[in-house]
Amino acid sequence: MQTAGCRTVIEGLLTYLKDPNRDPTVLDAIVHHVSTCPRCERKMEQFLRALAMDEEDLLTCQACQALLPEYLQAETRGQAEEARWHPVAVHLETCPHCSAEYVALLEMLDLAYGEGEREPPHYPEPKLPFLQAELTKEPPESGRAWYQDALGRLIIEFSAELLRALRTSAYQPAHAAGLKSNRAPNILWQFSLKEAVEDMEVTVTAEADRGDSAFCTLAVEVNIPSKGGWPYLAGTTVALKRGKTVLGVRQTDAFGLVLFERVLKDDLAHLALEITPRS
Repeated sequence: MQTAGCRTVIEGLLTYLKDPNRDPTVLDAIVHHVSTCPRCERKMEQFLRALAMDEEDLLTCQACQALLPEYLQAETRGQAEEARWHPVAVHLETCPHCSAEYVALLEMLDLAYGEGEREPPHYPEPKLPFLQAELTKEPPESGRAWYQDALGRLIIEFSAELLRALRTSAYQPAHAAGLKSNRAPNILWQFSLKEAVEDMEVTVTAEADRGDSAFCTLAVEVNIPSKGGWPYLAGTTVALKRGKTVLGVRQTDAFGLVLFERVLKDDLAHLALEITPRS
């Protein structure tokens, strides 16, 4: 899960690449963050690998993930070196999202086809977003928490009942991602819609503000599967509202992420998100 620090580093890196002489201290901050953040470290490794490659990555994330099951079967049969699988191998070398999906599928295969009857050393933490979507679509006693208006905008309305339900599993996202406790953000709750809306997947995460316990950061990740993943997820407009008052408007970056910082925790049950995909 990206934090506010991750977002700052990404913006700093983009600025540095455009003009390395503008602010040399930015590079020190990037190196320091990457050395302490496993997620950014993996992304940086793949980013540098992509820069060093001589050939172009021709696959979108959507196309790559559709081929992953067959690619794993080809690996099992020793056929992954065939020319038809070369674009998949190239994409996995450079894309952090698809390489994570590849590892997850590989772990499931290892568990399913382990040698003999020996019990595996650990059971991978299951990722069941469809169950989370079912929980968040029908919050207790308050009806559905989301709807689409006549303009096709996705509206997510939070309530005290919904937040109580979400807080019961607040520890789960960081644990499922395999983050160490001293590096993981303090996640208050996470709301996810994965299959409820056509061609849109939304995850909203509330992270505790490390400087002031009265505030939190809302991280909103919007994935549009038809766009093919990073870096084509920029441009979705996300508005944070309290009643008719607009508290802030952001546009997603290339990863599909926006952040609303210093949001009062006491206001969360009265807030709504308005998400407008780029046409």
